[in-house]
Amino acid sequence: MTPNEERALSALLTSKTKLEAAEKAGITDRTMRRYFENPEFCQRYREAFAGVVQDATRRAQQLLEPALSTLQTVMEDEEINPAARVNAAKIALDYAVRLTDQNDLAERLTALEEMRQ
Repeated sequence: MTPNEERALSALLTSKTKLEAAEKAGITDRTMRRYFENPEFCQRYREAFAGVVQDATRRAQQLLEPALSTLQTVMEDEEINPAARVNAAKIALDYAVRLTDQNDLAERLTALEEMRQ
């Protein structure tokens, strides 16, 4: 990849839009669109973006335990406003249901993939 393509790739990972990324990289919007016609550039972008998503996922996972502990503390503290306690309980329950659903879905997907092999 050319130095301009490398700059464009880096800018894409820190920008909200392709136009903003083009401006950061010092290229035109048309040039950015042309880069996306290049399969190698697209592949590198997908790989780089996947890395960003993995990093963000790890950071979010690290926040789960403290967040759940905070919710539990609020729920159990009888001196806290009852509405806040109920709200904390609702949030914890909603999260538990979503997490259970996602885990069930992941297990089903794994079973289907194993059946295909």
